[in-house]
Amino acid sequence: MTSELLKELLDACFIAKRITKSMPDLPCGLKPRHIHVIDAIYELRQKYGTVRVSDVSKRLDITMPSVTKLINELTVMGVVEKAETSADKRAMLLRLTKKGHQYEEQYVIAYHAQWAERITDITDDQAAAAIRTIISLQKAMPEISE
Repeated sequence: MTSELLKELLDACFIAKRITKSMPDLPCGLKPRHIHVIDAIYELRQKYGTVRVSDVSKRLDITMPSVTKLINELTVMGVVEKAETSADKRAMLLRLTKKGHQYEEQYVIAYHAQWAERITDITDDQAAAAIRTIISLQKAMPEISE
C-alpha cells in the first residue's frame, strides 16, 4: 500500500467515526460508549448466559478500568445490575435492567435495522471486506489502539 492510499484510507476512517456519531439523541447522561457496553452485555448474555466485567472488556477491546467506570455509570442510571458470583465474591455478574433492554432495542436493534434497510448499494461482501480492513489497520498500529 502506498502512503497516499493509506492517507485516503485513514481519511475514510475519520468519516466512519463521524458516521458512528450520527446516532439519535440519547437520554441525558447516556453516551455512545454506554450504548456499546449495553450492546456487549446483551450479546454476551445471549451467547453465554452470564457476563462478567472482564468479558465486556475483552469484547470491546477496552481496558478494565475504562469498562468498570462505564458499567458503574450505567448502574447508577439504572441500566445495568451487578451481582456477586457465589464462587468468587470479587467477580461481578452483569445483566441489563428493563431500562437497559429498552435502550438495546431502541438504540441498537431498531437503529441498525433502519440503517440496514436504507443501505442498498453495499453488499455483504463489501461490508465484510471493510471490517477486515479496519481490523487489519488496528492490528498494524497497536500503539494507537485503546
